[in-house]
Amino acid sequence: MGHLRVFPMGPVAHEGPHTAPRPTHKLLPPPRVSLFVTLRPYQQQALEAVRDAYRRGHRSVLVVMPTGTGKTVLFAEVARLAKGPVLVIAHRQELVEQARSKIAAWCKDVVAVEMADRREFTRADGTRPKIAVASVQSLQKRLAQLPRDAFKIVVVDEAHHATADSYRAILEHFQSHVLGVTATPDRSDRVPLGEIFEAVAFDYDMRTAIRDGFLCPIKSFLVQTQADFSRARKVAGELATRDVEDVLLQDLHLAEIATPIVNERKGRLAIVFAASVAHAHALTRVLNDTANDAQFAAAVDGSMPFDDRAPILDRFRNGTHKVLVNCALFTEGFDVPEIALVAIARPVLSRAFYAQMVGRGTRIAKGKQDLLVLDFVPTNCRHSLAQAVDIFAAADPETQERARRIAQERSKEGEAIALELALELAQQEQEAQEATVAYQLKKRDPFAAIGIDLGPYRRRSRGSDRANATQLEFFRKAHLPVELVADLDERQADALREKLLERKAVGLCTPKQAQQLVTIGIDPRDLYYDEAKAMLRKHKGKALEAG
Repeated sequence: MGHLRVFPMGPVAHEGPHTAPRPTHKLLPPPRVSLFVTLRPYQQQALEAVRDAYRRGHRSVLVVMPTGTGKTVLFAEVARLAKGPVLVIAHRQELVEQARSKIAAWCKDVVAVEMADRREFTRADGTRPKIAVASVQSLQKRLAQLPRDAFKIVVVDEAHHATADSYRAILEHFQSHVLGVTATPDRSDRVPLGEIFEAVAFDYDMRTAIRDGFLCPIKSFLVQTQADFSRARKVAGELATRDVEDVLLQDLHLAEIATPIVNERKGRLAIVFAASVAHAHALTRVLNDTANDAQFAAAVDGSMPFDDRAPILDRFRNGTHKVLVNCALFTEGFDVPEIALVAIARPVLSRAFYAQMVGRGTRIAKGKQDLLVLDFVPTNCRHSLAQAVDIFAAADPETQERARRIAQERSKEGEAIALELALELAQQEQEAQEATVAYQLKKRDPFAAIGIDLGPYRRRSRGSDRANATQLEFFRKAHLPVELVADLDERQADALREKLLERKAVGLCTPKQAQQLVTIGIDPRDLYYDEAKAMLRKHKGKALEAG
């Protein structure tokens, strides 16, 4: 945490000279002691890491911090300390207004806005304010009117959008240092942020932030639904909106979503993420009918003018509306710390997109104990959907899958489970399984030697015939003991055969090689054929030399 590392998703510059001229002045001097400036420890570390990255010659750097940990405060402090004009760019009106307000309060200074009919880059006397916030759309149209050296630092809020052409045009226009801030550096379209940012200066993950007490704990509750998305197409990294809408607008599924939200809310301020505009408004009607309160829920969507959305948001903040249902809004930059329930009422494929939604409720607030995430799991979907446990991105995919199963089992029992606990239990299961496999390897189990647990294959299906002679002959030729698979039924034997063929297709070692390696104390489960062959040849050579 807090160290300079190369961004793993794309080509980046390493230490050493850079094509951009090294600044002759200090972009960010050491922070001054001030009565109104109090950074959290990780924010201070992030600030120092950015300064260090600029000193090392990097022109554009990225800071990754979870939603709710004060990214705006960080770049407000950067703007306050900068030895020259600073520009902050954002892609939506709410984000521009929010950034302007927070920076102005933090810096005790007027912050200019360049957006729509507001043109505040230049004052009447011809001078420019030190700090400005602009919308990407307006700024792109006015680039020709701005000198290339107008700013010392350009800050990109929600920097995972920075690979878009509109952002690229702006960043290429200005001869400035660049600071990107984001909670989710991974993009569903897989365009690498390394094309824009040369290094990640600082990375602070959500699990650490919760452990440090700067974000609230998260509980997951999975709701099984009858929704069938098996025919839904995939478009631009997510399921096609029209296909999803056709399913979710059915009365059954509207009720399946509305009822748990009403029942599980229990005084929590809630935000719901709908699949489409029509779904948001239909779900709002059903929520209000279920709660028997016409003001219980309100819907907002990206097609509504800002002036129409603002009164609804005010009523949500003051508690008149208990639930805010939205579409195409508020996955980023919507700051209501009191939100304590997030309902993901639509299928989501992207972990980053899902994490942005959950982030709307991770902030700490007075009287708030935790965040409850309601996840609606469809009966049938051929794509792997994101779930709450995925936002912690465990290092081991198998542990992640175990955590998903544990959360699902607890939910079936009517309990929500803390994500930290689900991952801890999954890790314990994983360690126990690894110990079992290690013990099996010591006993020289030929299937364990190639990473296959026969347990699941031995659960025979009712009425199925036992493995036939042709199948048993396949295992014999593969140098695997036939007696261990003789009790399998035909379907299970075929599944096991396919598993072995998959190993062969990707070039992993043969069962015969694996058994030989186990006898000399080598774990062969993940070794490739050529690696195993070389190891066995080397061992044979040593044995001959010793003989």
